[in-house]
Formats: sequence, structure tokens, C-alpha cells
Amino acid sequence: MTAQPISVEKNASVDFSACTIKGEVLYFADKSALVLMNDEHGGMERLSVNLEAYGLQPKPGHVFIKDWSEGAGVAASLADAGLVELVEKYAVGQFASTAYEARIIL
Repeated sequence: MTAQPISVEKNASVDFSACTIKGEVLYFADKSALVLMNDEHGGMERLSVNLEAYGLQPKPGHVFIKDWSEGAGVAASLADAGLVELVEKYAVGQFASTAYEARIIL
């Protein structure tokens, strides 16, 4: 059974590489997942990424956020809004793409 998500911010604006989407940011602690709920853009947009394939596991209360492709700018947008604190930067994959470990600010 999945635990209930925690609302981080009900009226967030999150900047993606090509657009800004507004909605509610939810944190699923049991899955180390951060999502943006928005009815206008298909319901749910995942903000966090799983990096277990690279041997990385976020600390409790943290998530990983990719900073490449459509995710470019998401980490900075969330940090600028005071929803997360970027605590560590990683280079992952064959192209050494940037991902951040972010502490959820509740």
C-alpha cells in the first residue's frame, strides 16, 4: 500500500525546458518521488527521477531531479520557489548528464 502524499505546495509554477506548468506539488516519501498534479496538462508530471541504476539512493526526505532534456530547469525552478534545497550535484549516464539530490522543504 502506498502512503498518502504530502502536499509541498498547492499553487506552484514549475519551469520546464519549454514551458511552465502550474499545479500542486506532492511528495511521496515511501517512493522518494515528487510529482506535479495539473488537470490541464494530462494530470501528473513526474518531477523526480530514480537513479538506482547508477547505484544512487536519495537520503530520507530527499529526491533526485534530472536537469537534462525536458527536465532542464526544473531543479532550479523548485529551489527558487523554496520548495526544495539542492544539496548535491551528480553526473550520471554515458553523457554525464546533471542530476541533483534535493531536500524537500515542508
